[in-house]
Amino acid sequence: MTSILKVDTIQDADGNNIINESGNTITIGASGDTISIPSGANFNSVGIDDNADATAITIDSSEQVGIGTTSVLSPFHVASATADADGSLGSQAPQMILQGGTGNQNNRFEFGMDSSGGTAIGFLQSRNTASGVQDISLNPKGGNTIVGKSSTSTTITGSQFGSNGDLINILNASGYNIINRQADDGVYIYFKQANSTEGNISVSGTTVSYNGFTGTHWTRLIDNSKPTILKGTVLETLDEMVDWYNLEFDDSDGNAQKIPHLLTGSQSAEDVITYNHNGTDYQATIVKEADIKHMKSKVSDTTDAKNVYGVFSHWDFGDDDGINDIIVASVGSFVVRIKSGETVAKGDLLQSNGDGTAKVQTDDNVKSSSFAKVLSTTVIETYDDGSFIVPCSLMC
Repeated sequence: MTSILKVDTIQDADGNNIINESGNTITIGASGDTISIPSGANFNSVGIDDNADATAITIDSSEQVGIGTTSVLSPFHVASATADADGSLGSQAPQMILQGGTGNQNNRFEFGMDSSGGTAIGFLQSRNTASGVQDISLNPKGGNTIVGKSSTSTTITGSQFGSNGDLINILNASGYNIINRQADDGVYIYFKQANSTEGNISVSGTTVSYNGFTGTHWTRLIDNSKPTILKGTVLETLDEMVDWYNLEFDDSDGNAQKIPHLLTGSQSAEDVITYNHNGTDYQATIVKEADIKHMKSKVSDTTDAKNVYGVFSHWDFGDDDGINDIIVASVGSFVVRIKSGETVAKGDLLQSNGDGTAKVQTDDNVKSSSFAKVLSTTVIETYDDGSFIVPCSLMC
């Protein structure tokens, strides 16, 4: 026997609607009512399946949503104490999982807290439940990624991975970086250019080696000019120090800025000038850097000069700020420009020829004017004036 009761509205004893149908809309309860589904009962509909035996989702009076907690602390709060069945993430399972769609359901991106070591550690993990861990891409479209800090300012402690591939670590008074190679000897760091290894830092026993090493310094010509100087040209020091200045000010976010500055006109250290930074004018103080070891130099014009600084390597790769600093190679291996027509042999000591080139010393006694030793007679390049460069060991 089938019984059918047809009504549009069901009311309580006070005349308040409990269930009301109007058109295709069914309203359950009224404003201020609490609707409860008792424990053990299930609520089923297309797209929703409720088999919970306790409160699973809470929406509080501030419209904040909690899953696994009734004490909601943020707009979306997820809590879990479920043991991690496979043990791959520690003692607790991830609180959130983003899972791949059809055909990729083994791919998961997991968020959670792991307290297996006694101290809670938040984790992000990408993995495939069949094959294991997978890669994570942060900011794949660009932008800086910062860790342990609130902005990209280079005055705030923390780490920054820049969109240009730069890695910046800002340390406080207790900070330091550690590179620890466990168990065996080998390379700590590879230095590459165009994907070719140009040098590395390695350890063997208790010895750390800087391989492919050339020791360089900054220098500058007396008039800050930038003429053509051939690689390996001999430079000698002057009795004038290189000076560097910065503009120092706090930007609108309170971050301390330090911008390289070339003095103009009558400017001097401690002057305050107006400087436009990213479209905003600031009052900036000119501050001279406290450098005590870098001299200005010139192309050597003294035969047998005793004050050879080294040989020209390249112009500094700095900003286009009008400051024309030179990188001078002073120790380690590099090339030296030899005068035209000179014959060199391995082991020859070199002195300045007084025209930017080097000449072979007439004896094998190391002198105050000896600045390099020929390592190979292989000519790396010959210049238009007949001078040429060969590999040498520098000892400036």
